[in-house]
Amino acid sequence: MNKKQIELAWIIAVLVILLSWGAINIVWIGDVHNSIATENNHVSANNSSNVQLIKVQGTQWSWTFTNSSGVSTTDAFNVTVNKTVELVVTSVPGEYIAVIHDLLIPQMGIQIYAVPGQNNTIEFTPTHTGVFFFECVEYCGELHYEMRGYMTVVK
Repeated sequence: MNKKQIELAWIIAVLVILLSWGAINIVWIGDVHNSIATENNHVSANNSSNVQLIKVQGTQWSWTFTNSSGVSTTDAFNVTVNKTVELVVTSVPGEYIAVIHDLLIPQMGIQIYAVPGQNNTIEFTPTHTGVFFFECVEYCGELHYEMRGYMTVVK
């Protein structure tokens, strides 16, 4: 084989691999049965006893979660299985500027923006126990990669 044939073979091999993984991701993302949370199509107007309210603040470069009891945690929080969770998400100014964050909990199908001075709300009901990772998926500065943590769903 000459150089051109080897180069063409490498290009084709890389393209086949990339297209295969792309197709697998499209199929997996499109599968509605891979979610382990049920989506609530409405946002509760009041905080009833069956809704677990959690206030979420994105800062540079961490997440703070405060439950209805006033207990705050950084980069980790707990919720109860089969109980509706309402996240009220915002961003607070960092050391110099306020920036937009985007909280993603992929296993729950949750993605919500944290915008300075604005409360965004989302509800979901986890249907499985376990530990589920989350991260910020909106580039927010030099230490953006540190904005990750975990949600624990307990009985």
